Amino acid sequence: MNSDVTRSLDLMAKAQHGDKDALARLIARYYDRVRRIVRARMGGKLRATLESGDILQEVFAKACRIYDRFDVDEEASLIGWLAQIAQHQITDAADKLAAEKRSAAREVALDAGSDAASGAVTIDPPEPSLPPPALAEAGERGAVVEECLRTLKEEHRELILQRDYMGASWEAVAKAVGRPSAAAARMMHAQALIELGKCVSARLR
Repeated sequence: MNSDVTRSLDLMAKAQHGDKDALARLIARYYDRVRRIVRARMGGKLRATLESGDILQEVFAKACRIYDRFDVDEEASLIGWLAQIAQHQITDAADKLAAEKRSAAREVALDAGSDAASGAVTIDPPEPSLPPPALAEAGERGAVVEECLRTLKEEHRELILQRDYMGASWEAVAKAVGRPSAAAARMMHAQALIELGKCVSARLR
């Protein structure tokens, strides 16, 4: 187990026992990377939901409660685990929000049914506004990179997330994306970067 993972698990242990400073330090260490990974994997409506800081803070709090059940030996797998927890939390939140909207729509339809010519009311919830760029310090280019990453085919996107966002070893990357060897993963990663570069260049012209 490397020193970064050891420090992170130590922070989780302290946070589990009520050390708020340890939780804050853990969030500061991983918040942005976890947020970017999940944003790259999800659709527009869920990305809008992800902008809620409360959700991601709960992700870290939950990780601190259950960290001792997770066998981790490198930082990349720790980041991936946090991102997985985040995806579940955000999906649950989105499902709850959708259920509340459907319930509200049914109530309006019942109340307005006698007045509507068709006997029913259709409600189209407004589309969420686009969130600010994930990397404000990178300006327009950071936002374009993030958008282009979402347009890549899933295997290419996951290669980049595993290697460049999580920092996974080539062996771990190959296993995550189902490639036969580290060399094969490296070759496909190069192709993925070329595709990403083409998209970014085209959008920045």
